Amino acid sequence: MKRSVTVLAAVFVAVACIVASGCGGATSTGTADGSSAPGMTASSQPQPAVSGLPYYFFAVHNEPFNRPNGRAEIEEAYGALREMVARADSCNIKLTLMFSAQWADYIAESPERLAEVRSWKAAGHEMSAHHHGVWHGSWDGYSSYPEVEADALRVQQGHSPPEEYHGTLDDYMAHLYRIDPGIKSGCLNEEPDKREMPDQILYGTGSGLANHGEPGVREMDPTPTKAINDFITVGNVNGIQRKWLAHYQVYQDEASARQVFDRMDSGAFGGVVHSVRSQAEVLFNLMEYIHQQDPQGLNSRTMTGIIEGGLLPEKTVSDEVINQMDTAPKGPRKGPGGPRQRSSSRWEDGGRLTDYLTLPVLVYDRELAVDEVLPVC
Repeated sequence: MKRSVTVLAAVFVAVACIVASGCGGATSTGTADGSSAPGMTASSQPQPAVSGLPYYFFAVHNEPFNRPNGRAEIEEAYGALREMVARADSCNIKLTLMFSAQWADYIAESPERLAEVRSWKAAGHEMSAHHHGVWHGSWDGYSSYPEVEADALRVQQGHSPPEEYHGTLDDYMAHLYRIDPGIKSGCLNEEPDKREMPDQILYGTGSGLANHGEPGVREMDPTPTKAINDFITVGNVNGIQRKWLAHYQVYQDEASARQVFDRMDSGAFGGVVHSVRSQAEVLFNLMEYIHQQDPQGLNSRTMTGIIEGGLLPEKTVSDEVINQMDTAPKGPRKGPGGPRQRSSSRWEDGGRLTDYLTLPVLVYDRELAVDEVLPVC
Protein backbone atom coordinates (compact mmCIF):
# COMPACT_ATOMS: atom_id res chain seq x y z
CA MET A 1 0.00 0.00 0.00
CA LYS A 2 1.43 3.33 -1.06
CA ARG A 3 1.43 5.65 1.92
CA SER A 4 3.75 8.32 3.23
CA VAL A 5 6.09 8.04 6.21
CA THR A 6 3.71 10.35 8.06
CA VAL A 7 0.96 7.74 7.90
CA LEU A 8 3.23 5.02 9.24
CA ALA A 9 4.30 7.28 12.06
CA ALA A 10 0.69 8.00 12.93
CA VAL A 11 -0.03 4.29 13.11
CA PHE A 12 2.87 3.33 15.35
CA VAL A 13 3.08 6.39 17.58
CA ALA A 14 -0.64 6.92 18.30
CA VAL A 15 -2.01 5.23 21.37
CA ALA A 16 -4.69 3.20 19.59
CA CYS A 17 -5.41 -0.39 18.75
CA ILE A 18 -7.96 -2.54 17.01
CA VAL A 19 -9.69 -5.02 19.26
CA ALA A 20 -12.35 -7.61 18.62
CA SER A 21 -15.16 -5.33 19.73
CA GLY A 22 -14.11 -2.50 17.37
CA CYS A 23 -11.89 0.56 17.23
CA GLY A 24 -10.33 2.42 20.08
CA GLY A 25 -8.02 5.35 20.51
CA ALA A 26 -7.65 9.01 21.29
CA THR A 27 -10.51 11.40 20.68
CA SER A 28 -10.43 13.51 17.54
CA THR A 29 -9.72 17.20 17.96
CA GLY A 30 -11.81 18.21 14.93
CA THR A 31 -14.71 20.64 15.06
CA ALA A 32 -18.22 19.52 16.04
CA ASP A 33 -19.50 19.30 12.47
CA GLY A 34 -16.41 17.55 11.14
CA SER A 35 -15.27 20.62 9.19
CA SER A 36 -11.83 22.15 9.07
CA ALA A 37 -10.74 25.12 11.13
CA PRO A 38 -12.78 28.31 10.71
CA GLY A 39 -11.72 30.66 7.95
CA MET A 40 -10.76 28.02 5.40
CA THR A 41 -11.88 28.85 1.87
CA ALA A 42 -11.92 26.91 -1.38
CA SER A 43 -8.92 28.90 -2.54
CA SER A 44 -6.76 27.75 0.37
CA GLN A 45 -7.65 24.04 0.10
CA PRO A 46 -5.66 22.78 3.08
CA GLN A 47 -3.92 19.45 2.98
CA PRO A 48 -5.35 16.61 5.12
CA ALA A 49 -3.97 16.43 8.65
CA VAL A 50 -2.67 12.92 7.96
CA SER A 51 -0.75 13.32 4.72
CA GLY A 52 -0.86 10.51 2.18
CA LEU A 53 -4.52 9.84 3.01
CA PRO A 54 -7.61 11.50 1.54
CA TYR A 55 -10.31 13.11 3.57
CA TYR A 56 -13.21 10.68 3.94
CA PHE A 57 -16.88 10.60 4.84
CA PHE A 58 -19.38 7.82 5.43
CA ALA A 59 -23.11 8.32 4.95
CA VAL A 60 -25.84 6.08 6.34
CA HIS A 61 -29.18 5.94 4.52
CA ASN A 62 -32.15 5.40 6.81
CA GLU A 63 -34.89 3.99 4.56
CA PRO A 64 -38.51 5.24 4.60
CA PHE A 65 -40.19 1.79 4.61
CA ASN A 66 -43.39 3.39 3.29
CA ARG A 67 -45.36 0.16 3.43
CA PRO A 68 -47.39 -1.96 5.83
CA ASN A 69 -45.34 -2.89 8.89
CA GLY A 70 -42.86 -0.18 7.97
CA ARG A 71 -42.69 1.11 11.53
CA ALA A 72 -41.52 -2.27 12.80
CA GLU A 73 -38.78 -2.27 10.16
CA ILE A 74 -37.66 1.20 11.21
CA GLU A 75 -37.57 0.06 14.83
CA GLU A 76 -35.31 -2.86 13.86
CA ALA A 77 -33.09 -0.63 11.72
CA TYR A 78 -32.76 1.92 14.53
CA GLY A 79 -30.95 -0.70 16.56
CA ALA A 80 -28.51 -1.23 13.72
CA LEU A 81 -27.95 2.52 13.41
CA ARG A 82 -27.16 2.81 17.12
CA GLU A 83 -24.46 0.16 16.70
CA MET A 84 -23.03 2.00 13.70
CA VAL A 85 -22.82 5.30 15.59
CA ALA A 86 -21.23 3.63 18.62
CA ARG A 87 -18.60 1.93 16.46
CA ALA A 88 -17.90 5.15 14.57
CA ASP A 89 -17.39 6.97 17.88
CA SER A 90 -14.86 4.36 18.96
CA CYS A 91 -13.02 4.90 15.65
CA ASN A 92 -13.14 8.70 15.92
CA ILE A 93 -15.10 8.81 12.65
CA LYS A 94 -17.95 11.22 12.01
CA LEU A 95 -20.98 9.85 10.15
CA THR A 96 -23.46 11.68 7.95
CA LEU A 97 -26.83 10.29 9.04
CA MET A 98 -29.43 10.63 6.30
CA PHE A 99 -33.00 10.36 7.58
CA SER A 100 -36.27 9.84 5.75
CA ALA A 101 -39.45 11.59 6.95
CA GLN A 102 -40.71 8.31 8.39
CA TRP A 103 -37.56 8.03 10.50
CA ALA A 104 -37.92 11.62 11.67
CA ASP A 105 -41.44 10.84 12.90
CA TYR A 106 -40.28 7.69 14.67
CA ILE A 107 -37.48 9.57 16.40
CA ALA A 108 -39.47 12.69 17.30
CA GLU A 109 -42.33 10.79 18.91
CA SER A 110 -40.00 9.55 21.64
CA PRO A 111 -38.24 12.08 23.89
CA GLU A 112 -35.60 9.44 24.64
CA ARG A 113 -34.87 8.73 20.98
CA LEU A 114 -34.87 12.42 20.11
CA ALA A 115 -32.40 13.15 22.89
CA GLU A 116 -30.19 10.29 21.75
CA VAL A 117 -30.13 11.42 18.12
CA ARG A 118 -29.40 14.99 19.13
CA SER A 119 -26.53 13.70 21.27
CA TRP A 120 -25.11 12.16 18.08
CA LYS A 121 -25.14 15.57 16.47
CA ALA A 122 -23.47 17.07 19.53
CA ALA A 123 -20.73 14.44 19.16
CA GLY A 124 -20.01 15.64 15.61
CA HIS A 125 -22.21 13.44 13.42
CA GLU A 126 -24.27 15.24 10.79
CA MET A 127 -28.07 15.18 10.58
CA SER A 128 -28.98 14.90 6.91
CA ALA A 129 -31.89 14.01 4.59
CA HIS A 130 -32.83 10.88 2.66
CA HIS A 131 -35.67 10.83 0.12
CA HIS A 132 -37.08 8.20 -2.25
CA GLY A 133 -38.77 10.09 -5.07
CA VAL A 134 -41.35 8.86 -7.57
CA TRP A 135 -38.66 7.27 -9.76
CA HIS A 136 -37.28 5.11 -6.97
CA GLY A 137 -38.25 1.46 -6.60
CA SER A 138 -39.92 2.26 -3.27
CA TRP A 139 -41.41 5.75 -3.10
CA ASP A 140 -41.58 7.42 0.31
CA GLY A 141 -44.85 9.19 -0.51
CA TYR A 142 -43.48 12.75 -0.86
CA SER A 143 -43.05 14.50 -4.19
CA SER A 144 -42.79 17.76 -6.09
CA TYR A 145 -45.45 16.32 -8.38
CA PRO A 146 -49.15 16.78 -7.53
CA GLU A 147 -50.69 13.69 -5.93
CA VAL A 148 -52.64 12.63 -9.03
CA GLU A 149 -49.58 12.93 -11.27
CA ALA A 150 -47.29 11.21 -8.77
CA ASP A 151 -49.71 8.30 -8.42
CA ALA A 152 -49.96 8.01 -12.20
CA LEU A 153 -46.16 7.90 -12.54
CA ARG A 154 -46.01 5.11 -9.98
CA VAL A 155 -48.66 3.08 -11.79
CA GLN A 156 -46.80 3.58 -15.08
CA GLN A 157 -43.74 2.05 -13.42
CA GLY A 158 -45.72 -1.02 -12.32
CA HIS A 159 -46.53 0.02 -8.75
CA SER A 160 -50.27 -0.59 -8.64
CA PRO A 161 -51.73 0.39 -6.34
CA PRO A 162 -49.13 3.11 -5.67
CA GLU A 163 -47.67 3.66 -2.22
CA GLU A 164 -49.49 6.03 0.09
CA TYR A 165 -49.08 9.72 -0.77
CA HIS A 166 -47.98 11.85 2.20
CA GLY A 167 -47.42 15.32 0.80
CA THR A 168 -45.17 17.82 -0.91
CA LEU A 169 -41.42 18.25 -0.50
CA ASP A 170 -42.13 21.12 1.89
CA ASP A 171 -44.18 18.67 3.96
CA TYR A 172 -41.26 16.25 3.81
CA MET A 173 -38.85 18.88 5.14
CA ALA A 174 -41.26 19.83 7.92
CA HIS A 175 -41.04 16.26 9.21
CA LEU A 176 -37.22 16.33 9.12
CA TYR A 177 -37.16 19.63 10.97
CA ARG A 178 -38.79 17.87 13.90
CA ILE A 179 -35.40 16.33 14.67
CA ASP A 180 -33.12 19.08 13.34
CA PRO A 181 -34.26 22.37 11.78
CA GLY A 182 -30.74 22.89 10.45
CA ILE A 183 -30.75 20.02 7.93
CA LYS A 184 -29.48 21.22 4.54
CA SER A 185 -27.74 18.18 3.01
CA GLY A 186 -28.73 14.72 1.91
CA CYS A 187 -29.13 11.99 -0.67
CA LEU A 188 -32.47 12.69 -2.34
CA ASN A 189 -32.06 10.13 -5.14
CA GLU A 190 -32.22 13.12 -7.44
CA GLU A 191 -30.10 11.54 -10.18
CA PRO A 192 -33.03 10.96 -12.57
CA ASP A 193 -35.01 14.11 -11.83
CA LYS A 194 -33.72 17.15 -9.95
CA ARG A 195 -37.31 18.31 -9.35
CA GLU A 196 -37.37 15.74 -6.55
CA MET A 197 -34.79 17.81 -4.63
CA PRO A 198 -36.32 20.06 -1.92
CA ASP A 199 -35.39 23.74 -2.15
CA GLN A 200 -34.09 23.60 1.44
CA ILE A 201 -31.40 21.02 0.54
CA LEU A 202 -28.27 22.76 -0.69
CA TYR A 203 -25.80 19.86 -0.64
CA GLY A 204 -26.45 16.46 -2.20
CA THR A 205 -24.88 13.18 -3.22
CA GLY A 206 -27.23 12.41 -6.10
CA SER A 207 -26.00 14.53 -9.00
CA GLY A 208 -25.42 11.41 -11.09
CA LEU A 209 -22.10 12.90 -12.17
CA ALA A 210 -18.54 11.85 -11.40
CA ASN A 211 -16.58 14.10 -9.07
CA HIS A 212 -13.30 13.15 -10.74
CA GLY A 213 -12.04 13.40 -14.30
CA GLU A 214 -13.94 15.77 -16.55
CA PRO A 215 -16.85 17.62 -14.92
CA GLY A 216 -20.32 16.77 -16.19
CA VAL A 217 -19.68 13.08 -16.96
CA ARG A 218 -22.24 10.60 -15.63
CA GLU A 219 -21.12 7.89 -13.23
CA MET A 220 -23.77 5.64 -11.73
CA ASP A 221 -23.84 2.95 -9.06
CA PRO A 222 -22.29 0.48 -8.44
CA THR A 223 -19.00 1.87 -9.77
CA PRO A 224 -16.28 1.84 -7.06
CA THR A 225 -14.63 4.98 -8.45
CA LYS A 226 -17.80 6.85 -7.53
CA ALA A 227 -16.15 7.14 -4.10
CA ILE A 228 -13.58 9.56 -5.53
CA ASN A 229 -14.19 13.24 -4.92
CA ASP A 230 -11.42 15.30 -6.48
CA PHE A 231 -13.76 18.27 -6.67
CA ILE A 232 -17.24 19.44 -5.67
CA THR A 233 -19.82 19.58 -8.47
CA VAL A 234 -21.78 22.84 -8.52
CA GLY A 235 -25.01 23.54 -10.42
CA ASN A 236 -28.37 25.30 -10.23
CA VAL A 237 -31.66 23.51 -9.52
CA ASN A 238 -34.90 25.50 -9.31
CA GLY A 239 -32.84 28.67 -9.44
CA ILE A 240 -30.88 27.66 -6.32
CA GLN A 241 -27.17 26.89 -6.33
CA ARG A 242 -26.50 23.34 -5.12
CA LYS A 243 -23.27 21.47 -4.43
CA TRP A 244 -22.67 17.74 -4.70
CA LEU A 245 -20.25 15.14 -3.44
CA ALA A 246 -20.52 11.49 -4.47
CA HIS A 247 -20.49 8.27 -2.45
CA TYR A 248 -20.00 4.62 -3.40
CA GLN A 249 -22.21 1.82 -2.11
CA VAL A 250 -19.31 0.16 -0.28
CA TYR A 251 -21.37 -2.92 0.60
CA GLN A 252 -21.34 -3.83 -3.09
CA ASP A 253 -17.63 -4.66 -3.03
CA GLU A 254 -15.67 -4.00 0.15
CA ALA A 255 -12.35 -5.04 -1.44
CA SER A 256 -12.72 -2.56 -4.29
CA ALA A 257 -13.72 0.17 -1.84
CA ARG A 258 -10.50 -0.43 0.07
CA GLN A 259 -8.49 -0.41 -3.14
CA VAL A 260 -9.92 2.93 -4.21
CA PHE A 261 -9.18 4.37 -0.76
CA ASP A 262 -5.63 2.99 -0.83
CA ARG A 263 -4.86 4.64 -4.15
CA MET A 264 -6.13 8.05 -3.06
CA ASP A 265 -3.64 10.42 -1.46
CA SER A 266 -5.78 13.53 -1.85
CA GLY A 267 -9.40 14.55 -2.39
CA ALA A 268 -12.20 12.93 -0.40
CA PHE A 269 -13.37 9.33 -0.30
CA GLY A 270 -17.14 8.91 0.03
CA GLY A 271 -18.86 5.70 1.14
CA VAL A 272 -22.47 4.82 1.94
CA VAL A 273 -24.35 1.98 3.60
CA HIS A 274 -27.90 1.51 4.85
CA SER A 275 -28.89 1.07 8.48
CA VAL A 276 -29.46 -2.66 8.12
CA ARG A 277 -27.49 -5.27 10.01
CA SER A 278 -26.39 -7.04 6.84
CA GLN A 279 -24.38 -3.96 5.83
CA ALA A 280 -23.12 -2.98 9.27
CA GLU A 281 -20.19 -5.39 9.16
CA VAL A 282 -18.87 -3.84 5.94
CA LEU A 283 -18.97 -0.40 7.53
CA PHE A 284 -17.28 -1.70 10.67
CA ASN A 285 -14.53 -3.35 8.61
CA LEU A 286 -13.85 -0.22 6.57
CA MET A 287 -13.86 2.07 9.60
CA GLU A 288 -11.42 -0.18 11.45
CA TYR A 289 -9.22 -0.40 8.33
CA ILE A 290 -9.07 3.40 8.07
CA HIS A 291 -8.70 3.76 11.85
CA GLN A 292 -5.43 1.86 11.67
CA GLN A 293 -4.07 4.57 9.35
CA ASP A 294 -5.78 7.54 11.00
CA PRO A 295 -6.27 6.59 14.68
CA GLN A 296 -7.46 10.02 15.78
CA GLY A 297 -9.84 10.45 12.84
CA LEU A 298 -8.05 13.65 11.80
CA ASN A 299 -9.10 13.25 8.16
CA SER A 300 -12.67 12.24 8.99
CA ARG A 301 -15.31 14.74 7.92
CA THR A 302 -19.05 14.94 7.46
CA MET A 303 -20.54 15.70 4.07
CA THR A 304 -21.21 19.34 4.95
CA GLY A 305 -17.83 19.57 6.65
CA ILE A 306 -16.10 18.78 3.34
CA ILE A 307 -18.24 21.13 1.27
CA GLU A 308 -18.10 24.07 3.65
CA GLY A 309 -14.54 23.46 4.83
CA GLY A 310 -12.87 24.65 1.63
CA LEU A 311 -11.17 21.27 1.29
CA LEU A 312 -11.84 20.65 -2.42
CA PRO A 313 -12.00 22.81 -5.53
CA GLU A 314 -15.43 23.48 -7.04
CA LYS A 315 -16.36 22.85 -10.67
CA THR A 316 -19.57 24.23 -12.13
CA VAL A 317 -21.64 22.40 -14.73
CA SER A 318 -24.32 23.94 -16.92
CA ASP A 319 -27.99 24.07 -15.97
CA GLU A 320 -28.73 21.89 -18.98
CA VAL A 321 -26.40 19.12 -17.84
CA ILE A 322 -27.39 19.10 -14.18
CA ASN A 323 -31.14 19.24 -14.83
CA GLN A 324 -31.52 16.77 -17.69
CA MET A 325 -33.82 13.92 -16.77
CA ASP A 326 -32.45 10.38 -16.84
CA THR A 327 -35.23 8.00 -15.82
CA ALA A 328 -34.32 5.15 -18.17
CA PRO A 329 -32.86 1.88 -16.78
CA LYS A 330 -29.23 2.38 -15.86
CA GLY A 331 -26.40 0.65 -17.67
CA PRO A 332 -23.10 1.19 -19.54
CA ARG A 333 -24.53 3.50 -22.20
CA LYS A 334 -24.47 7.17 -23.10
CA GLY A 335 -26.89 9.41 -21.26
CA PRO A 336 -27.64 13.04 -20.45
CA GLY A 337 -24.55 14.97 -19.56
CA GLY A 338 -22.23 12.83 -21.66
CA PRO A 339 -21.03 9.23 -21.74
CA ARG A 340 -21.27 7.13 -18.61
CA GLN A 341 -17.92 7.14 -16.94
CA ARG A 342 -16.45 3.82 -15.82
CA SER A 343 -13.01 5.00 -14.80
CA SER A 344 -10.63 7.92 -14.98
CA SER A 345 -7.00 8.11 -16.03
CA ARG A 346 -6.03 7.52 -12.40
CA TRP A 347 -7.25 3.93 -12.66
CA GLU A 348 -6.15 2.83 -16.12
CA ASP A 349 -3.56 0.40 -14.76
CA GLY A 350 -6.26 -2.25 -14.32
CA GLY A 351 -6.51 -4.67 -11.42
CA ARG A 352 -9.59 -5.29 -9.30
CA LEU A 353 -10.89 -1.82 -10.04
CA THR A 354 -11.90 -3.08 -13.49
CA ASP A 355 -13.99 -5.89 -12.01
CA TYR A 356 -16.96 -3.57 -11.56
CA LEU A 357 -17.57 -3.75 -15.31
CA THR A 358 -19.27 -7.10 -14.71
CA LEU A 359 -21.32 -6.02 -11.69
CA PRO A 360 -25.11 -5.75 -12.07
CA VAL A 361 -26.30 -2.16 -12.28
CA LEU A 362 -29.19 -1.74 -9.86
CA VAL A 363 -29.79 1.90 -9.12
CA TYR A 364 -33.51 2.41 -8.58
CA ASP A 365 -34.31 -1.00 -7.18
CA ARG A 366 -36.78 -1.95 -4.47
CA GLU A 367 -36.13 -1.04 -0.86
CA LEU A 368 -34.15 -3.30 1.42
CA ALA A 369 -35.69 -5.43 4.06
CA VAL A 370 -33.74 -5.19 7.29
CA ASP A 371 -31.83 -8.41 6.69
CA GLU A 372 -31.15 -8.20 2.94
CA VAL A 373 -27.97 -7.41 1.02
CA LEU A 374 -29.43 -5.92 -2.15
CA PRO A 375 -28.19 -2.60 -3.60
CA VAL A 376 -30.56 0.36 -3.33
CA CYS A 377 -30.02 4.10 -3.18
